[in-house]
Amino acid sequence: PEVTVTIIPGWNLRQVADYLVKLGFASTTDDVYRLTGEPAYDYRRVASVFPKIGDSRIVAEKPAYDSYEGYLAPETFRVFRDATVLDILEKLTSQREKEITEEMWVDIKKSGRSSYEILTMASILEKEVRTPEDKAKVADILWRRLEKNWALQVDSSVHYVADRTGDVFTTEKERDIDSPWNTYKYPGLPLGPIANPGVESIKAAIYPEKNSYWYFLTGKDGTVYYAKTLDEQSANKYKYLR
Repeated sequence: PEVTVTIIPGWNLRQVADYLVKLGFASTTDDVYRLTGEPAYDYRRVASVFPKIGDSRIVAEKPAYDSYEGYLAPETFRVFRDATVLDILEKLTSQREKEITEEMWVDIKKSGRSSYEILTMASILEKEVRTPEDKAKVADILWRRLEKNWALQVDSSVHYVADRTGDVFTTEKERDIDSPWNTYKYPGLPLGPIANPGVESIKAAIYPEKNSYWYFLTGKDGTVYYAKTLDEQSANKYKYLR
């Protein structure tokens, strides 16, 4: 007997682990975390190296202290009922490798960024905006913010730390959480990906669309609104988030 497994774009390790438990491939989420690492946990503090899942270039470039967040490609596939968690994870990392073409690898190298940084940015784009066009624009904004050592201040990274879903907002208490994934508290990219992005988000991270904006927000209607100044951003918040 076979089972259909569907990993949704934007799921994080918590959701993947819960899903594999629900399907009966794992008894507890810890069965998954023993292989992938726990979400939002800083493994630089412990002498922990995760087992290598699959034999792919992108996994080989993963920092030893980072979990497999971001490295599991969203996909639908069928596996035997007696498949192990490792079997499933190997399918997902293998699919992630297939998504990145040789041309994309060349362009990642040209960008001066690592595949790890690309996946981290792609995971933010996956959670922040919906369309390929908006993802490419927002990628350019965020890469430029990083070059200026600005705090990215993306709510999705705070949601990841706080383990919360349901809306696009964050509370002041959540934004004050001391975590290397909190992009309000610390400048630069978070310590690692915050979700498992789809290939559209990865392409947007590699091929950002040049623009002159510095700010963006998603209104209650799902539309992304851009601003060049902080005053324009404040006006957009007043107009589209009330």
